[in-house]
Amino acid sequence: MLRWGVLPASDTKNTAGPGQLLSELLPIVGELSAVLDPEELMPAIARQLRRIVDYRILDIFLPEADGTLVPAFVEGYDGALADRLRIRPGQGIVGAAAQQREPLFIPDVEKDPRYLPIVPGVRAELAIPLIHRDRLVGVLNVEGPDPEAYHEEARAALLVLAGHLAIAIENATLYRETRWYAGLLATLYDIAKETSSILDLDELLQRVAEVVKRVIDYEMFGILLLDEDRGELVLRKAVSYGATKEKKTRIRVGEGLTGAAALSRQPILVGDVRAEPRYLPLIPETRSELVVPLVHKDRVIGVFDLESSVLDRFNDEHLKVLVPLASQVAVAIVNARLYETLARQEERLGRELELAQWIQENLFPEQPPVGPAWDASAHFLPATELGGDLYDFFELGRGVLGVEVGDVSGKGVPAALFGAFVSGSVRARAMERRAPADLMTRVNRTLRKRGAEGFYCTVTFAVFDFPARRMVLANSGLPYPLVFRAALGQVETIDLAGLPLGTFDNATYEERVVPLAAGDVVVFYTDGLTEARRADGEDYGRERLAERVRAVAGGTAAELGEQILSDVDAFLAGAARTDDLTLVVVKVR
Repeated sequence: MLRWGVLPASDTKNTAGPGQLLSELLPIVGELSAVLDPEELMPAIARQLRRIVDYRILDIFLPEADGTLVPAFVEGYDGALADRLRIRPGQGIVGAAAQQREPLFIPDVEKDPRYLPIVPGVRAELAIPLIHRDRLVGVLNVEGPDPEAYHEEARAALLVLAGHLAIAIENATLYRETRWYAGLLATLYDIAKETSSILDLDELLQRVAEVVKRVIDYEMFGILLLDEDRGELVLRKAVSYGATKEKKTRIRVGEGLTGAAALSRQPILVGDVRAEPRYLPLIPETRSELVVPLVHKDRVIGVFDLESSVLDRFNDEHLKVLVPLASQVAVAIVNARLYETLARQEERLGRELELAQWIQENLFPEQPPVGPAWDASAHFLPATELGGDLYDFFELGRGVLGVEVGDVSGKGVPAALFGAFVSGSVRARAMERRAPADLMTRVNRTLRKRGAEGFYCTVTFAVFDFPARRMVLANSGLPYPLVFRAALGQVETIDLAGLPLGTFDNATYEERVVPLAAGDVVVFYTDGLTEARRADGEDYGRERLAERVRAVAGGTAAELGEQILSDVDAFLAGAARTDDLTLVVVKVR
């Protein structure tokens, strides 16, 4: 819980008479409602309350997840004391007010055994629970030497004001969380840009340790990568891991908290490792631990491991930071490993194409994702050992599927590597939930900054929102997708143009919203399909493709794709394909 401020006691006196207090509430409420920044709200509350009652101590307590009340703002006593103050529900007058959800006024605290003395000279205390939508937002507590200052009208004014304070604090908390989350997304985007360009694995891991420190001020941090052959996690990067007696750099999957997280592919958060039977006591000073798996394409490649000598050091906000960061880092590690593998084989020219082909195949999804509302298939046929086409799927939430299909200029190893870079850039923006047109603009900007001379890429990116029964897409020069309308038995063309990615600095892109219904089929393809040319010079063409889609639309997505490819082969009659061919089919259930 953040403590928003501590101010010294003010000498300002309440000069308002009893008959004036209620009349002052409206401007007070208006002034507080206009403050959204939590850093400004709490001092503003303190200033306004002194217009109603001349207090010596002011506390504003906020509840933690377990119900414990923690001072978020204090005035009138030492902030160091406030840092240590924790009040359980029912404890003291503040805890009793919170538990009963009723205001408590104690005109003589010496006669109330619940009173918790903080500073001398206090005689009267008023604790008011702050309730919003039947939820305890906090407790307002004021104390002072003069019970007469808490006369009936002052208490009535404070009770009326309490409801507005609850709303103001709730709005300020939401504002802080929204601002924090926006900052987190910006930080993650910057981190993705930083790490995506590092291809040396050791350099990458060092950089990851530095960027994690930026978002979580850890004490001990390690990156363990999976050795699949031995089924072990290997410690590849350790920062401030203390003087452990046992140098255990390998941990079997399923062993300890790190192994358990790798096995379950789920984060593990432990507030006190001494009460956790799975914990391996390798570092004597460790009291709390947070482990987040690194997952790429549904496969664990390693874990982040954060440990602390402080109990309950880590919380859900740390998870909100580390889980998306781990996803980005996993992609960067995979790319660095692939590059590392390529670099080791660089001198063996005879295996260059074979290795590059293996890398490309591993960058493609192993199989299309499945969902209750859709059926998808993907087909990729390179014209040579390496292709310049690309495709990918992104599961962006419940019932939301992203699809990328692209065609890189050129052929061979350079085109394949450029395609891998484009695909990685698209994935990074897709996982940020970027709208299709915005995603295209940002990827184009990245490609232009990198300055890959002579290379560009045409891409279609679509987001299927199956609960809403619609598709939103943007295009940067790929052949127009086709949509089969089951209700009409007809095939439509989505005419949506756009400049290829990487060609112009300030290119912008349009979006198209396409409604969908059960049985509809969407077909994405590269020009290697429609421009497949047989010996007499005739191309397969979009009209022939549309007719084939209409004819076989009743099958599954996989069957439909195979039927189209079979028809293309029959059309070619043995003529060799001269361009890569990619076909992606999505059918709505």
